[in-house]
Formats: sequence, structure tokens, C-alpha cells
Amino acid sequence: MESLSQRKAWYKPHQQHGLVMRLFSYFTVSLLLILLLQNLAEIALVKTLLHVPKNVQQKMLVMADEAQQLIDNGNKQQLSEWEKKQPYYLFVLDKDQHEMGTRKMHPHFEFKLNYARSINTLLDSRVNQPIFAIPLKDGNQLMVQLPHQLHPAKYFSFYFGLIQVVIAVLILFMFSFLIARYLQRPLNTLQEASRSLANGDFSVRVANTVKDSTVEFKSLAADFDEMAEQIQSLSERQRRLIRDVSHELRTPLARHNLSLHLMRKRVAPEFQHLVDRLEHESEEMNQLVNEILEFNQLQNTTENVNLIPIDVESLCLTTVPDTKTLLGKQQTFITDIDNNMPLVMADSRLVVRAVNNLLGNAIKYAGDHAQISLVSRLVVVDGKQFVQLSVEDDGHGIAEQHLKRIFDPFTRIEGARDKQSGGYGLGLAIVKEAMLVMKGSVHAENRHPQGLSIQLLLPVMNS
Repeated sequence: MESLSQRKAWYKPHQQHGLVMRLFSYFTVSLLLILLLQNLAEIALVKTLLHVPKNVQQKMLVMADEAQQLIDNGNKQQLSEWEKKQPYYLFVLDKDQHEMGTRKMHPHFEFKLNYARSINTLLDSRVNQPIFAIPLKDGNQLMVQLPHQLHPAKYFSFYFGLIQVVIAVLILFMFSFLIARYLQRPLNTLQEASRSLANGDFSVRVANTVKDSTVEFKSLAADFDEMAEQIQSLSERQRRLIRDVSHELRTPLARHNLSLHLMRKRVAPEFQHLVDRLEHESEEMNQLVNEILEFNQLQNTTENVNLIPIDVESLCLTTVPDTKTLLGKQQTFITDIDNNMPLVMADSRLVVRAVNNLLGNAIKYAGDHAQISLVSRLVVVDGKQFVQLSVEDDGHGIAEQHLKRIFDPFTRIEGARDKQSGGYGLGLAIVKEAMLVMKGSVHAENRHPQGLSIQLLLPVMNS
């Protein structure tokens, strides 16, 4: 068997991507993509937003027409009065950049004439007061300063910041989703394998299933397989030990029974009760060995069982006479078997054994005045039909925290299953294994106001 250190050594020269480097590459790509999209968004926003509004352009062109009419009239004083009345700070200049009216330009305005632009050019991304040059006849120009209140850049920072946040959130969400999917695949595989392992499938392996080049996942899968192999090996050795010991016990037990039989003929009458006690102990030991062997056999025959159509009603009715002979004087037994039940795919011997085990347990532990019943129903679980056989009693039931453990081998609940009451904790374990072999299931629940109900679910034969 390949050791864990050998597997880890095998993976080292084949390391392609560490988880840290892979996550680093993902985050790097996401960061670069965010920056790229934000730059593209800024360019698109500049082209869309940073230009003179259409209504303002129209007003400037109207003012240019009015200015040209005043120039044609040749009245400088009237032109100056018109400039003062306009909502924008403006001047009409000749081809030499001199005022055509009587008003004088502010030095700062005169300086900004060097940076005059046409009304169709893009504006800066910050709020300012740009000057626009609108050509008139004979080389004259109308110079208009745009008020900062009308500059479109006052909304640019808000819109651009909002777009940056939206782009960052969308990209991070997308990459987070991809990373989560990438991490979830091998984790889901390991989770399913862990559940299979917990349900007793020790043959499950994941190294070939986890098809990922990340060394951490490969190493984890190798560790899981190593653990599964160790558990499988331990389980097989345990089963082999129990089987071998049980087989080996049969020979001395047979000799012991023969010796007791010969001893009874030679022991004085006053000591016969001791022989009876030894025979009783020997019978219990034989019963325990038989149950251990049957439990071990059920655990190892899940793939070789031959399931055939079975009539549940006829099988249940065969158990009634034997059950009635085991009842206490004050106990009662009721059957409620539906004669219209469909056939089930099962093993008749295992069904009878399971029902007898449940009825025997109810007779032993439900109480001296218990009412015990065997009931059949047709139920649907997860869209599939099952015949449900329920063994119910009105005893004291079982504490809720112990219900899940009663089907474990060698389990005795709160001392009820001791040597005096009989049983070794294998009866219900055999029932569970028998149901698993027949692809059914067994469930236990307390009844209200008191009592216990154990249901066997047998799959209905497909028509």
C-alpha cells in the first residue's frame, strides 16, 4: 500500500499551481479588469457628458446673430449696452482682439483669450469658466465666458464615482462567484465522499475524481484516500476477527454441549439445577455466535443478494402463530395487514427475520401489559412507493437522544438489554443490515402519548 509520504513526494514534482498563486492571479486579473473598465468608462463619460449643453450652444449662436446686427449698425455705445445686458460675461472683438464696444475687458479675461475654444470642443473634467470664440463677419469674434453654474463637469465626479463603484462591485462579484465555484467543486466531491464514508462505504476514493491542478486539493484528496484505506483495512480486519472468532467458538461450544449432556446422566438430582444453568448459558452463547455470524454475513452480501417479488401479507401472517406463543399472559397482539398491498422486491427470509426480531423486542421490552400491533401501509417517500410494516407498542418508549443509536451493534439502551432481559444488542442491527441489503430502510420513533413504533420500508416492485 502506498504510504502518505510517498504520495506527497509524488505530488511535489508535479505541482502546477499553488492555491496562493492561483488566488493571487485571480485577484490580479480582477484588479486589472476593474482599472481597464473604469478607464474606458471615464472616456465614454467624458465624450457623453463634457460638452456644452445644446440649449446653451443655441443661446450663444443667437447672441452671435444679435451682435452681428449691432456691428452692422455701427453704434459702439449700443453694442456696449447690449454686452452688459447679456446673462453671460462676453465681448465682441475685432480681428486684432480689440474691443469693438466701449467696455474694457478684465485682465484675467484678456489672458484667457489665448485659450478660447469652439463651442463644439470637449470641456475639462473639473468645473471652471472656459471662453468660447464664435466667429462673426470680417474676422470679428464673439467671446463668451461660460458661467461655472452651467459647466457639465459639476455632475461628472458623482457619475464617475458611481460608475467606478458599480464596475468594482460587478467585477468582484463575478470573480468571487468564479472562485467560489472553483473551490466548491473539489469540496463538494470531498463532502459527498465523506458522507459515503460515514454511511459505511469504505471503498470510496476521490484522488481520481478531484480533477484539479491545485496541489493543496490534490494533497487533501490523497490524505482522504489514505484515511479511507486505513478505515477500510481496520473495518475488514475487525469483521474478519469477529467472523473467525465466532467460527472458532462453535467447535468448543459443541464439545461443551456434548459434555453437559453426558454430565447430566452422572450428576446427582440435587445438582441438576447447576447443569440446567450451564445449558442455559451455553444456549445464550450459541445464540450470540449465530447472531454475530449472521450480522457479519449481512454486511458482506449486499451485492450478491437475490431480490424477488414477495407478497408481504402472506409473510406477515406466517409470523402470527409464532409471535402469539411468545406473548406474556397480560400482553395482546393485533394485526392490521392490508390484503391489497402490491408486491415488494425483497428476500422472504430476511423480511421474516426482521419482523420477528422487532416483534420479539416489543414482547421483551414493552411491558407485561403491553398491546403490540403489526400494521402495513402503502407510503410514498421522495416520489417512490414503499410498503411500510410497522411494529408498534404502548410501552415506555425510548429516550429521543437514544433513538438513532438503537440500530448500532451491541447497543443496550439505559441497561434495558442486560443479561436478565436477554439480548446482546444485535437484533436491531441485524434488522438494519437486512433492510440495507434489500434496498429498504428502517426508522424508529416514539408514539404519543407513549410507546414505540419501528417501521420497515420495503420498495414496491416496478410494474
